[in-house]
Amino acid sequence: MTLQPEIKQIIEGNMDLMLKQTKAYLPFLRIAFPQVTNLPEMCYNLMVGNALTTFLSQYALRMQSPSEKDFAEFGVIVEQYREKVKELF
Repeated sequence: MTLQPEIKQIIEGNMDLMLKQTKAYLPFLRIAFPQVTNLPEMCYNLMVGNALTTFLSQYALRMQSPSEKDFAEFGVIVEQYREKVKELF
């Protein structure tokens, strides 16, 4: 894989933090969004959107652009969290 280890670590840390926050806000989420039919998927998508911003910011700070392989590896990293989010619900 081509992703720089420090960027990978930052993305995983970001996803872990958001997973903990989702767990903490779970009662609120269930009350606030009763009309959402797939709450775990909605939360996962929000987490990925946030992680993507972090991913791109890390490259911008290094004055670099991510390659196609970097984006692919990002997808592999965040996909691991889909099941973890589902387990919360």
